[in-house]
Amino acid sequence: MRQEAGSGSEDVRREGHVAVVGGGPAGASAALELARRGVETIVLERGDGMGNPVGECLAPTINPLLHRLGLDGVLPASGALPSHGNRSAWGGGGAPTERDFLRDPFGHGWHLDRLAFNAALLDRVEAAGVPVWRRARVVSLERGLGGWTIGVELPDGRRNVTADGIIDASGRAAVVARRLGVRRRRFDAQVAVVGVLEPAAGASPLRDATTTIEAVESGWWYAALLPDERLVATFFTDPDLLADMGVWRLAVWQRQLRASELIFGLVSRYGYAMPERVQTVGAGSSLLTEPAGEGWAAAGAAAAAYDPLSSHGIGSALAGGRLAATALAAALQGDDGALADYGQEIRAGFARYLWIRRAYYADERRWPDAPFWTRRQTGASGHEPASAARQAVLREC
Repeated sequence: MRQEAGSGSEDVRREGHVAVVGGGPAGASAALELARRGVETIVLERGDGMGNPVGECLAPTINPLLHRLGLDGVLPASGALPSHGNRSAWGGGGAPTERDFLRDPFGHGWHLDRLAFNAALLDRVEAAGVPVWRRARVVSLERGLGGWTIGVELPDGRRNVTADGIIDASGRAAVVARRLGVRRRRFDAQVAVVGVLEPAAGASPLRDATTTIEAVESGWWYAALLPDERLVATFFTDPDLLADMGVWRLAVWQRQLRASELIFGLVSRYGYAMPERVQTVGAGSSLLTEPAGEGWAAAGAAAAAYDPLSSHGIGSALAGGRLAATALAAALQGDDGALADYGQEIRAGFARYLWIRRAYYADERRWPDAPFWTRRQTGASGHEPASAARQAVLREC
C-alpha cells in the first residue's frame, strides 16, 4: 500500500483484483470462488461479528451445495444443530402436521448460530489467503478508465481500494447497486418482528431442533431452537398491518405470541422467558432490475431477496456468490456476455421462485378476506399476482 500525497488515505492496487462488498454467505462464497480461480480478492465487511443476523434454518438441500463449494464441515464446526424435520399449522383446518427428513436423500437440515456460521465462513476465506477488512463501510464509489475506486471508512480512518471488478454482496441494502442508481423492484413489503427467548432457570430445555411454522390471520409465525438453547420466534406480516396492530412494540408482540397455538405451545411447555426487546427487519421479495453490469455483479440478497417461507435465503446466497464470482471472473478475462448471462439467470430463477411462493400461500384458505392473505393470493392492494409478476420479471427487469 502507498500513502496518497497530502490526502491522509491509502491506496490498494492489485492487477486482476476484485473487491467483495459484504462478508455474509454470498460474499464469502464469492471470495472463495475467486480465490480458487487465482483472482486477487479483498472482502469489505461492514460488521465486526456483533449483532443478531436473522436466518437460523437450513433445509437438507444445503448439504450437497456445501460439498460443491468445498465447505464440508463448516456447519458442525460452527456449532450448528442437526434438524430432522418441520412442524407446521398451515392450510386445511390448521391442524399441526409434521414432515421428517429421515428419507430425504440429502440427509437432515440444520439450525444455526448465524454469528458463528458467518464467522466460520470468513475463517475459510482468510485461510484461502483472502484479506477481510471488518468494520469497513463503503462511503464512495467511482469508476474510471483504470477500474473502480472504493472509498472505505475504517475505525482508523479512510482508505481507497481500487479494483477491476466488484461483487455487491451487501444484502438487501445492495450498497453498490444503489450507489450506481440501479432500481430495486419490490414484489411485497413483508417485514419480520424477531424475538429471542431465553430458557427460564430450572426449566427443562427444548431439545427438538424441528422448525415450527404457524399461519395466523394477520401473517405467520416461525420458531427455531438455537444451538445455545435459546428459542427464536418471528412474526411475519405487512408494514401497514404491523402499524395497525402495533406489533413492533414488545407488549403487543408478546400478546400476539400468546394468541398463537403451536408457537406459544413451545414457549409455555419448555418455560421460555419472554424477550426484553424485539427487532423489526425486512423480509419481503425483491429483485434488482439489473443484477449485473460492466465490471460488477450483485449476489445473494443484494441481487434477489426471497420470502423466508421459501427457504431460499442462505442456500441461494451461497450458490449465488459462486455464480457471481464465476461470471465476473469470466468478464475480466474478456467474455463480453458473461455478466449479461448471469443477470438473465438471476431473473429466470426469481421468476420460478414467484410461482413457488404463490403455491405456498395458496395452501392457506382459512382467512379469505384477511389482507395479508388476499394480497398473496389475488394480487389485491397493490401486490401483483404471481403470473403477472413473473412475466414482468422476464420482460422488464
